[in-house]
Amino acid sequence: MIVKLDRDCLWQIFSNLEHDKKSLHSTILVNRIWCEIAIQFLWKKPFRYLYTCPKACGCVAENRHKKARNLLSTFITCMAHNQTSNSIDIQDFVVWTASPPTTFNYLSFLRHIDLYDLFLTLKDGVKYLISNQYFDFVIAYQRHKQHKQDNYQQQQQNNNNNNIYSSNIQDNNNWESKVIQEMSRDICKLLVLHCSNLKNLSIDMANKIWLPGYRCSSLPNISFWITFDEIPIELLKIPTYSGSINCLSQLVEFYWGSTHWTSEFLVALSKVSRKLKKLVIDMSNFGRNESITNAQHLGKLIVAQTALQDIEFIKCKPTILPVIMQGLRTQSKTLSRFFFQGMVKDFSVFSELVHCINLQEIYFIQCNFRCSEVEMLSVSHFPKLIKLIFNIVCFRFPIIIPEILLQNSGKKIRTFSLQQFYYPVNINSDGFIPSVASSVAKYCPNLVEFEYFVTKKEFPQLALLFASCPHLERVTLSGKYENVEELLPMLANQELPNLREFEILGYWTFSSSSLETFFIQSKAPLKKFIISYSPCFSDDHMEVILRCFGNNNNKLSSLHVETKKELSEEILIKANTCIQDFVYKTINDNYETFEAGRSGHSPRISYLGVPIDICLPKEI
Repeated sequence: MIVKLDRDCLWQIFSNLEHDKKSLHSTILVNRIWCEIAIQFLWKKPFRYLYTCPKACGCVAENRHKKARNLLSTFITCMAHNQTSNSIDIQDFVVWTASPPTTFNYLSFLRHIDLYDLFLTLKDGVKYLISNQYFDFVIAYQRHKQHKQDNYQQQQQNNNNNNIYSSNIQDNNNWESKVIQEMSRDICKLLVLHCSNLKNLSIDMANKIWLPGYRCSSLPNISFWITFDEIPIELLKIPTYSGSINCLSQLVEFYWGSTHWTSEFLVALSKVSRKLKKLVIDMSNFGRNESITNAQHLGKLIVAQTALQDIEFIKCKPTILPVIMQGLRTQSKTLSRFFFQGMVKDFSVFSELVHCINLQEIYFIQCNFRCSEVEMLSVSHFPKLIKLIFNIVCFRFPIIIPEILLQNSGKKIRTFSLQQFYYPVNINSDGFIPSVASSVAKYCPNLVEFEYFVTKKEFPQLALLFASCPHLERVTLSGKYENVEELLPMLANQELPNLREFEILGYWTFSSSSLETFFIQSKAPLKKFIISYSPCFSDDHMEVILRCFGNNNNKLSSLHVETKKELSEEILIKANTCIQDFVYKTINDNYETFEAGRSGHSPRISYLGVPIDICLPKEI
């Protein structure tokens, strides 16, 4: 019997293919309904998709230029045939609009624009016109613009110098930049008039939000410091153009990853975009022209929002961070997620954060905390907190900040992560043993996901945690080099009926018998098991896994192994047969992979929503 899926079902299915450009292109050819749905996904963010390719795509610049020209032609054709206002002279785009009306109104599908992607598209499109000798069209565009801007005498002078453009067009970089600037201005004016469904705007000049997908290999390499004039100011004026309130007033997400201040842009955006739900401020590639006055514009953008739910601060400059965060209190009723990355030595982030009592998720990555924050947090309370993530953090005192947070806010926490953390070892803290695992066991009865860097002295605490948190579904443990033979049997003293994912990322040694004891006594229904940087994993360990999880009734769906030991061909064949997602790699003493298994890719380490590729050293 043939089951016909309705549009709603197809939409849900296609949403899983949103980042799979190749599959979406294939679905266009199935039938009309599939085509209509797939097109909407493909044209949600076409400028980003234009430069998204499979890894090591092997594209060449000439093909990229042609695709950019075709994309611009399609969009401008849509705008030309929908143009009803006299505010834009469509003759400016004669070079692009020689096409008949399009099958779909692609403008209505547009949801995401990255201004750097748009700039690259314009740049590539112009290069295509020049390289393919579209001189007459380009000259017509330039002359038409000059006719509107210059007086009669200037126009006559240009008419007397007809040959200037044709003789120097390929060598005059200033002329090319001028054309791109003018096209940037005119296209932005058209976009704000015709794109009323825009939800996401970004300036991602360092390609931080490229994933999922890959940046086309034919694009120029991105330097750490991008020059200030890399993106035309005409694009950064998009909130100032007439009609921008109709286009940008519905924005729900804005990513500010500029390399320099764009104050006019920020001031204008604050006036037209007040419904942002997510705001990302990324200064990791920012220049050195910090200014308190300019930073206030970012703070005012925060204040202008009416229902901000998610905010991220990435490597914001310490000198201006307090100014940027000054408006955080105004969002205390709606803010549910806070992400912070970067070293802060003289500013307490928690001085503003403690007022956001409705937070559900808190992330701190690569941070250096102040001593004064301990007292401040001892009276703080986040009653709705369900996720607490710390990774690569340093505490300047023998008190671990997450412990303080757990005491008052741990009741509803379902996810806790404290990977790679440091604290001082000096005269006043000799013999200090963190009590993080004990605190989690005491204050987090509803814990589901747990990640921790554990030392041998903390093994009893870890066993207590396993006994006190029966809802555990995912556990990731890491640690320095040592023998942990007694750990796994200790953890198995408590049954773990919900544990489905278990990762051992520490450079640990243990026997196959202790691993088998853990599997059998804990009765964990594992579906995914990962072991990395292992100096001991051998055929015997693999035999245990296949014996415990190789049958149909209790079968692993994913197994990733990185070990110094070389496994036999026989055991690898058996593992490949029994486990669908099996990855095996051998490593040397420096953790360098030199032999890949069946899947041909490295398992990606993810710290509960914060993917980071690292190799843990033997000593921390």
